[in-house]
Amino acid sequence: MRRIAVVASLPILAFANGGAAAQDATLALGERIYLDKCEYCHGDGVQKGGTYVLQARYQDALPALLTERTDLAPEYISAVLRTWTNGMAPFRPTEISDTELEALVAFLTRNNE
Repeated sequence: MRRIAVVASLPILAFANGGAAAQDATLALGERIYLDKCEYCHGDGVQKGGTYVLQARYQDALPALLTERTDLAPEYISAVLRTWTNGMAPFRPTEISDTELEALVAFLTRNNE
């Protein structure tokens, strides 16, 4: 009986592992998009325009680095990236696809509490 229970649980474990692998792949794609499209302005250092603006705006109340934030809402990230918001030009779907946007959102919200 014990052998049947173990064998019956194997598909569940395989599915769970596949889900983790898919999530890892999504985060890796999101990080690649961030480094390719966002890091230039939002990377480490106040010499980066986006980081400088966020540092001035938040005065250390929130991290200026997007990769250190724990409060970014997925809807907010999508809205900022697709519309002209707070002085940041939008990215068209031809520049960042919807799939890439979803991966970027997953990457930037991975630290959310």
